[in-house]
This record gives sequence, structure tokens and C-alpha cells, in this order.
Amino acid sequence: MKSCKLQIGLTLVEMLIVVAVITLLASMVIGIAARLDSQSKERLAENTFALLNAALGQFQDFGYNYMDDYYRDFEFPIDCNSLTRPDLENELGKALDMPGEISITPTGAAYDPNYSGSAALYFFLSQVPASRQTLDKIDGSLITNENSDRDELEIEVGERRYPLQRVIDPWGETLRYSYYENPHENTKEPDFDEPRNFPIITSAGPDRIFGTDDDMTNR
Repeated sequence: MKSCKLQIGLTLVEMLIVVAVITLLASMVIGIAARLDSQSKERLAENTFALLNAALGQFQDFGYNYMDDYYRDFEFPIDCNSLTRPDLENELGKALDMPGEISITPTGAAYDPNYSGSAALYFFLSQVPASRQTLDKIDGSLITNENSDRDELEIEVGERRYPLQRVIDPWGETLRYSYYENPHENTKEPDFDEPRNFPIITSAGPDRIFGTDDDMTNR
């Protein structure tokens, strides 16, 4: 009498098929999760742009009055893109009629000129009550005054001291703020062109590189 043996387990081919199916499902899940994360960050960036646009409008309505005649006709925060620490201190000092009284501390801390445009934007907007209230609605994770070494930067204006806040995008890059048609690049005496009708704020997007197709703007 022949006996039948029950074969338990999987053959090598069957195991390979199972592994392939699991790998495929895992890659699909990872892809979907990455896409959802990307969409969430894009929505957060768009919401941030909307709030900054509103704050800029409130700044314009307030009629902020710069002390220096050089900026007298400007309706929005001055454009300080790419200014070094001393140049930013100098420009803010002129705008506030406080030459030599503006300093960014700690003096020995690293400072990236790419902070300057966003930092000047945040500083001036925060001086207008309505704009400041709108800035408070921006996701807190996108507001920072830390440099690359995690030092907390501050701005001293006369006897007052404020965190030198700036706005970053959801991918961790500092937003770029441009009020001039031809923004200056690291020059001690900026050659300011005619200001735009409305400033442009730019995020480098997911690739974190400005000037590429995935850049996002407030327009």
C-alpha cells in the first residue's frame, strides 16, 4: 500500500515569488507615502506664501515710513538679498536712521548671506502690528533664528534686542525675498533698480536648489 506524504513548506520558486510580491507592495507603499509627504509640504509652502502675501499687504496699508530718504517711496520691506552681516547691519541702520547702532549677535557666530533677504523681511513685517499677528499664524517649524551651527542669532537695535527670525520652507531652505527687479548680489553699495509692484518670495522647492523647475513662488 502506497503512502502519501504531505509536503509542507514552500519551494524556492514560491519563496522568490513571495519576496517579489512583498518588495513590490513595499515600494508602492513607500512611493505613496513619499507623494503624500510631498503634497503636504507643497500645501504648507502655499499656505505660508498666502500668509506672507497678507502680511505684505498689511505692511503696505500701514504706510511704514522709513527714516532714510533713500527708501522713502518704498511700500514694502527693503530687499537685502545676499547681504553679508556688516552690509545688512548697515542697510538696516540707514533705513531706521540709526547708523552704527544695529548689530547682529553673537558677533563670532557663523552668518550665511542667504539669510539676509528673509531676515530683513521678517524684521520689518514684525514692526507693523497687523503684519506681526499674521506672521504668528505661520507654522512655527518654519520660523527660526538658528544658524548652521545651531547658534541663535539676534539683532540689536539700539538698546533693544530681537531674535533675528527668518522664514524657511518645508524642505529646510531659507525663503528668498526680492523687491527689486535686479536684486544686488553681495555688494557694499547695492545698485537698487525700480521696485516691483509686489515682492516675489521664492522657495527652492523639494530639490533645495534655486533656479530649477520645482521652485515655488508667492505668485
